[in-house]
Amino acid sequence: MKVLLINPSTGYYNRALFNPLGMLSIGSHLKRIGHEVKLVDRCVELSNIHKLLDDFKPDILGVSLMSSRGLKDALKISKVAHNRGIPVAWGGAMPSIQINECMECEYVDYVMYSEGEFTFEELLEVLEGKRDKSTVLSLCYKENGKIIRNPDRPFADLKDMPISDFSLIDPEKYMQEYLGCKRMMYLYSSKGCPYNCAFCTNKCFHRCQHRKRPNEYVIEEIKYLVDNYGLDGVYFSDEQWVIRKEDAWDFCRQLEENDIHIHFGIQTRIGIFSKEDFQRMYDAGLRWALFGIETGSESVKKRINKQIDYNKVVPTFEALREIGITSVATFIIGYPGETVEEVRDTVHMQMNCPANLTPVFHFNPFPGTKLYDEVMEKGTYKPPKSLKELGKYIPIETIDQNVSNVPTRDLKVIRNCANWRAFSKKDAIQNDKPFEFAINTIKSGLHAISQKGPIFFMIDGFTALREFTYTFWYSHAYPKIRKKYDIEL
Repeated sequence: MKVLLINPSTGYYNRALFNPLGMLSIGSHLKRIGHEVKLVDRCVELSNIHKLLDDFKPDILGVSLMSSRGLKDALKISKVAHNRGIPVAWGGAMPSIQINECMECEYVDYVMYSEGEFTFEELLEVLEGKRDKSTVLSLCYKENGKIIRNPDRPFADLKDMPISDFSLIDPEKYMQEYLGCKRMMYLYSSKGCPYNCAFCTNKCFHRCQHRKRPNEYVIEEIKYLVDNYGLDGVYFSDEQWVIRKEDAWDFCRQLEENDIHIHFGIQTRIGIFSKEDFQRMYDAGLRWALFGIETGSESVKKRINKQIDYNKVVPTFEALREIGITSVATFIIGYPGETVEEVRDTVHMQMNCPANLTPVFHFNPFPGTKLYDEVMEKGTYKPPKSLKELGKYIPIETIDQNVSNVPTRDLKVIRNCANWRAFSKKDAIQNDKPFEFAINTIKSGLHAISQKGPIFFMIDGFTALREFTYTFWYSHAYPKIRKKYDIEL
């Protein structure tokens, strides 16, 4: 069958371009079992949807949504396909968590929740008349006006997942400068996280399970990109890079045995690796690492079930600085019922944390999480009434509804002060080049918005300027709030 996979446009987004790893995996699997697959990423290619459908004539349209950011474009695409009689299937993190909301949309015929590779394969068998849709696990559909949700599909062993077929995308469009790399690209080496933080959707989407891909698969992808596209850096998008140290050592060993000389970055957790471990990984190419600290308040840490040892925070980041690894420590403010004093504790830790970068994000209640259930039970949060309304939200970067006991303006000032310090910090990157983070941020932003043509470059450029002005205003216009939280710019 002819399968069209689309990653909808998220509009202006001030982060570097992610290649659509989930859709790439699904497309690679469907292609290897004999289907004709076309993958279109509208974050980099805003092609005419009518012409696309006319030219390719798909038997089904698959749309991926990781968050509400792409909803506006997803609805637009789905409407066009639906009106032509093309079945429309949505998948990804957002539809997996908000199944009913998506299925209530008249343009959506199916939702594939959780992993999509084998569910999509079986859905195609349904369309070919080879099986009944009631037998397809992790599939939702409509029947006689009712939404039917089939039982969950057990997670697949990642060794049964495909090695990415990069012919489905243009890797050149995703190469970018990042923390000393000239041609960095995002890849994945594992899925999920074994922990259960009260604010995170990991429990809903990954069921608090961590699964590691065979390192041989990852090495093969890296080697292909190095040989054919000059790749010199990889940022692993995994929620938790590894749990077992043995997996890290095996990866480093395979890099060396295959004579692959790249830099790479990871997301990991305080307490997993020692200074000696980081030194060993540095020798293999590790140059940046992100850690979720999330709060500096002991009481909040307990409420959100963030099981890290604060006594290990400072020594970890000091060790990384000494070795030469750029470190990022993320924080969240505005948790349900959070007080000014608790936020002050977070700001104090964030200001004094020896990590190179310490970004601050706003809390947003995500359906399926413990904190979402809490604010819904207390009546302190009103969820969006429609997909159109949901599509207006920008999670973690804006405040939809303030469910804390801290003034909204205070939260905005704290976050934007952190952004300004990161942008203007001379040594935000662990090397000898001053202000390289600011330079890289500008370059990455320009690269991202330039992919969509001159008109969108101008529109997105104006939006970027507006956001810069917004950050400057909130970080400089309220000295009394900065003093209240002992914030220094």
